[in-house]
Amino acid sequence: MKTRHNYKRFTIIGLGHLLYAAFNWVFDHVIYVYVVFTWGMLMGGGLMTLLSLLQCALTLHLYEKMQIDWVGAGALQHWNNQEPSSLVSRVFRRISKKPKAVFVFLCVVSDPFITTAYFRNGRFDGLTAQDWQTFIKSVMVSNGYWICFSALLGNGIVTVWQWLCIHTSLTAYLHPLLTAQLIHNP
Repeated sequence: MKTRHNYKRFTIIGLGHLLYAAFNWVFDHVIYVYVVFTWGMLMGGGLMTLLSLLQCALTLHLYEKMQIDWVGAGALQHWNNQEPSSLVSRVFRRISKKPKAVFVFLCVVSDPFITTAYFRNGRFDGLTAQDWQTFIKSVMVSNGYWICFSALLGNGIVTVWQWLCIHTSLTAYLHPLLTAQLIHNP
């Protein structure tokens, strides 16, 4: 019976993360990069910070109403309270004892909603002032990181694209076989 409960719990956590990760990948790696690159770090970053704040606040509110720990924060807390049996669990337990490091790590690899849900430890008793404080801080740290990342990624893509355009054009004209073929077939 315990195995079936764990299977159901991990299925809910896995499905929740899969759906949320798919949405966030498009939001972070496509929309965010495009808006920050097109509108700039100040205007585009400000707009995306506002959209991120709204999206994560709505998700947090829905998460609280559903009362299903699909983030897995409660499961992580339960796992962390057990005696570590492997190297991975010992490393995880050691890192999780440093809340500032966990906070920064979660802000960089996830978003403000996941960060806030993690620090709530699977609670569904209403959002406290401390929860909102964690949320606002994670909005600032996460979006500061993503604005810089998006600006670098957008500029990197444009630089590579321009380099490819220049070098492929020159290669076509300078390559002897292509040049001979261009002369014979005008």
